Amino acid sequence: MDKTMTDEIKMKSPTDFSDPEDWRAYVRASIPAEDVDYVLAFERTQLFLRFYDLREMKPPAEVQPELDRIAMLREPERTEALEAFNDRLLAAATMQTMVGNNVFNVAADHSDTSIDPRTQIITLIDYLVQTSPCFAFWRQYAKDADHATRLTWEEFVASMYRNALSKNTKSEAEYALLIGQLGKLLAHYRDENLYLPPLLYERIWFLDRLRGCERNLQARAVVQELIEAMKPCVSA
Repeated sequence: MDKTMTDEIKMKSPTDFSDPEDWRAYVRASIPAEDVDYVLAFERTQLFLRFYDLREMKPPAEVQPELDRIAMLREPERTEALEAFNDRLLAAATMQTMVGNNVFNVAADHSDTSIDPRTQIITLIDYLVQTSPCFAFWRQYAKDADHATRLTWEEFVASMYRNALSKNTKSEAEYALLIGQLGKLLAHYRDENLYLPPLLYERIWFLDRLRGCERNLQARAVVQELIEAMKPCVSA
């Protein structure tokens, strides 16, 4: 990758934005149109590599040689190759994490399209309500949607953590905001009878077992991938 592209990618990180769509808007406004898709895909690559770092795991040896090879391609082959590589990198990271957290009790391959997507997501939501205090709190908040005077989720979280200045508390507040986004997206996938992207079911299933930066990193990635996966449906 040339230096110009590298500098552009490093201008700002998704962590500087509370909403993935704000990050995407920033990229579109800052990067030449022909490079936007590649920059977004490359940021996903960096996200997955940071996940390896946080867990003190070594990424596959093929990563750098493959990234160098992909960078030499022309569009649209370059972005297509990077997205395919991201999928392989994500799958490898997910499987390693699942082994380390002993979460193979998910039991079924929930990426199997023979499973009814609505039933799949209802099962996932029920599990999250039972095991994730933050998601259960969000779920109760969402059920009170008819209250005309209620605060938005963002306002509610801000009021809860307004006087908390510790780094850990700020991380918890960020996670709560992400859970709100995740809850809305899962409800949309359920109502529209949409299949979750491959391996997303498993990643969401054990999300609350993670902690701190690692948990927020995964939650942000999950939210972004759910949004990305809806794009073909929206444009269809």
